[in-house]
Amino acid sequence: MGRIVSLEDAFAYYINRTYRMLRVDFIHITREAGHELTPEQYFVLNKLYHRPGQSQSDLSAELNDRANMKRGLDVLEKAGLVERRSDDRDRRKNRVFLTDRGLQVVQSLNPAIEKARRRVYAGLNAKDMSAMRRILDIIETNLSREI
Repeated sequence: MGRIVSLEDAFAYYINRTYRMLRVDFIHITREAGHELTPEQYFVLNKLYHRPGQSQSDLSAELNDRANMKRGLDVLEKAGLVERRSDDRDRRKNRVFLTDRGLQVVQSLNPAIEKARRRVYAGLNAKDMSAMRRILDIIETNLSREI
């Protein structure tokens, strides 16, 4: 029988612990700004801010969340942050857009999110950030081959 790795030696433990802390911090930031958003909801809003009119399936693939995308969009639509419109060329597809309110939420959160990014990444230089992104990309690629 092989050696059982202690949690202190398992990167997955640190990644999970860091993710939970980032999630709690993000929810706190959005509440202080007067919004109730999860990180996953913000990711959708951010993607639509930068690329309006993506299809639901494109968003699902890009955010790697096929199982929860429809439900997540339902919540955002009910909150008045996004709207789905039929694709002019393919009525089976829906295109998703920020509403004026959704646009306002993304823009109003930006200063607080930028401030949090500076706080979270304090002490890391551009080389560290590049290495972290590269390593996480490799791990994600390795995992995606198995899923």
